[in-house]
Amino acid sequence: MSLKGTDRTLAFALFLFLLSIYLLTYSGSFHSSDGQAMFSVAESMVRRGEYDINQIRWMGLQQGTFGTDGELYCRKGLASSLVALPLVWLGMVVPFWGVVQTAMLLNVIVTALTGVLVLLYVRRLGYASSTAVATALVLGLGTLAWPYAKYFFSEPLTGLCLLAAAYGLLHLTSTQVRWPNLWPAAFSGFWLGLAIAARFANAVLIPLYLGALVFHIWRRDELIDWSAIRAKPSRLLSTSWREVCTFALPILLWGAIIVAYNYLRFGNPLTTGYLPEESFSAPWLTGILGLLASPGRGIIFFCPVLVACIPAVPSFFRRHRLEAMLLLLVSISYLLLYGKWFMWHGGFAWGPRFLVPILPLLTITLSPLIESLKGRWLAAFCALLGLSVAVQVLGLSVHFIHQQEALLDTGLPLFDPTTFFTPRYSQIWGALAFLTPDKLDFAWLRSFPPEVRVDWLALTVNVALVILSGWGLILGLRRRDMSQRRVWTLLVILLLLIAGGTAVSLAQYKNDGHADYVSMLEHLEAGSLPSDAIIQNSPPETAILQNHYKGRLPSYGLFEGEQPLSADTLALLDRLAEVHERFWLIPDGLAPESSSLDRWFTERGYSARHQTFGHERLSLYTTP
Repeated sequence: MSLKGTDRTLAFALFLFLLSIYLLTYSGSFHSSDGQAMFSVAESMVRRGEYDINQIRWMGLQQGTFGTDGELYCRKGLASSLVALPLVWLGMVVPFWGVVQTAMLLNVIVTALTGVLVLLYVRRLGYASSTAVATALVLGLGTLAWPYAKYFFSEPLTGLCLLAAAYGLLHLTSTQVRWPNLWPAAFSGFWLGLAIAARFANAVLIPLYLGALVFHIWRRDELIDWSAIRAKPSRLLSTSWREVCTFALPILLWGAIIVAYNYLRFGNPLTTGYLPEESFSAPWLTGILGLLASPGRGIIFFCPVLVACIPAVPSFFRRHRLEAMLLLLVSISYLLLYGKWFMWHGGFAWGPRFLVPILPLLTITLSPLIESLKGRWLAAFCALLGLSVAVQVLGLSVHFIHQQEALLDTGLPLFDPTTFFTPRYSQIWGALAFLTPDKLDFAWLRSFPPEVRVDWLALTVNVALVILSGWGLILGLRRRDMSQRRVWTLLVILLLLIAGGTAVSLAQYKNDGHADYVSMLEHLEAGSLPSDAIIQNSPPETAILQNHYKGRLPSYGLFEGEQPLSADTLALLDRLAEVHERFWLIPDGLAPESSSLDRWFTERGYSARHQTFGHERLSLYTTP
């Protein structure tokens, strides 16, 4: 799996450039309940060594399913939560960073790594460095990979995994590694297993990758010394089986983790938590056409540059038949699979969310076309790429929730097919109406009504890093003008600058206008005991609690007002009262005499204290 020194330099330079671009357009906040649910799993693991999502219990069955123990568990794949653990831990231990804001760096890093892997894959196929860099930049800046770098969806990680699994197979034919070579098979199997842990549906891709593995082995064996095989024919068969088993082993290990995770949550190794109505039940033609060509979700509108795949694929297929078959079959499988999913459009998202994982695979097929471009065809491709980049900039500049909420004002039902297939309801047109300073979705631009504030320090730092990393990428491409050692020294310095700039930016972003809430949490943390629990009764403030609270107490997110408590909440409180003696109640601004939760605690215990922090109130209750 070794790389040439020049490729390592170029890959590192590209990583830093894409990383700096994504840090500039980063927002640091949740964009969907999916992301908040997966983050909540990681948060519970880091804070308490558990894996429930009781912090967002107010969502009910929207993102979770109740386990046999009455706790709420996320039904999304486990992989994104696991990979986010180091970032969540960093957000908790660094006092001047926010936990959510630090975790939101996950797909920034993942997407930059995906761009690097595209570069390495294209180089492995034998293309020039300039072609590989151009192909990677098409993915990183000209497709949905860019806006999805700022969301906490699982699709970017899935895309990295699928590409890494394919990249591992390329090394089976390496003549630089002693035969037999089991590492590429293990590498490919590990990433495919992680893709399944990210999205259970990826298990349908196992036969495709296994078939590609076998064909790669056969192709490689044509390069082996056949005299040695004739002397001992069993060697060929045993080697093939060893590689197949090595490929399967990490997939089985990931499968065991998934099965154990299901059993611990729901008492059944095959129960993932998905509801009966969440099924592959959509009209197939509607889903496929919607994902490909609908104005509201069609990939040709959200990634216009991929239209160039039409002339590029035949050339790619002629030059790299085996690789083309794998990349295209995986892409077609995704289209067929999610075209049948009941929510083929991806719900609250920007563009065809479910096709994001195959964007790296489709982009690679552009490499022979990019290599041959010249004259007017080069100008035409650049114009198409420019249009595609503009669409991505629009998408990442405006939170898609604004356009979704505007659609509800039309009187049409949520996710009505008309909103996807009628041009005037397109997300792209709708987002244009929200290109105003108070609606822009960047961490360095905060809306504090009635004004919008620019964090000039964070903005200046991140713009400077983009300029410097762009210079570093140019150095990587023109490495012959400088010694490798000098280029690497400059790139390492640039990495340290990006790390330092990110640290400064995160410290700036933590000051997000919730000073009263932060003061309340500091008071709570200072006065709490390990056996306490938090009752958070304000769904809109859940992310604020998750971002700023650095303690270890379990929190239970509820949504109760002045009316009598729901049966589910009553059962939960009765159960919690048997475990916890003290409760910190954050009651959503309700006065003690108006809050149904305050009344419940008063009837079963006594109030230790009430304290206000601006518009926030914090109450401590003790139950016998």
